[in-house]
Amino acid sequence: MRAPTALTAAALATASALLLTACGGGGSDGKSDTIEGVPTTASAAPTTAAATGAPTTIDPSLALPADLKLNFDWATPADHTQAVVLTATANFMQSLVHGVVKQSVAKSGLANYATNSALVYSKSYVQRHVDAKSTLTGTDHYYRPVIKVAANKASAEVTFCNNQAKLYSKAIPTGKVDVTPEDNESYRFYDIVLTKFRSGVDLWQAESIVVKESALQCKQ
Repeated sequence: MRAPTALTAAALATASALLLTACGGGGSDGKSDTIEGVPTTASAAPTTAAATGAPTTIDPSLALPADLKLNFDWATPADHTQAVVLTATANFMQSLVHGVVKQSVAKSGLANYATNSALVYSKSYVQRHVDAKSTLTGTDHYYRPVIKVAANKASAEVTFCNNQAKLYSKAIPTGKVDVTPEDNESYRFYDIVLTKFRSGVDLWQAESIVVKESALQCKQ
């Protein structure tokens, strides 16, 4: 399966600037005070760090059919903020696929996990699959995450690799699966900037997303 092209290199520069300046950090400007289906009470950081090696827990509302799996091949960081950010990143990525499976932007829950340009990208990604009457099957593999949290802990950048070699497109009308062999185009490199939903709430949303195609540095 070949994922649609994401944002441009110029958007990557914007994403990096967003992290460095901590834009949107903790403010409520342009954002609702609630996220549908997600509690917004503040979550106190534990006095001891989360256990390193714990698996990432995906929002159960984003469950996928038995023939489709997103494999987040990474351990939960010991640092609490990094752990929350990485989980939010996984939820964002799964919300994209959840929307494709549901064949609906409205039912995807994308707005819970994305805002600004990341939300625009997400809606476009899902809609292209809806228009093509196409869904997904197989296993998508994500690995090698690197997390950078801004000093004020209101914005963060997460980069990671993706191997789509075992993720396939499936035509809904016929059920035919488009099996493609692994090649350089199977590899993607993601750069996602996230911002805290609002001050005092331990919830994060993807703010921007950039994808590098044929990312040979991700070859395993």
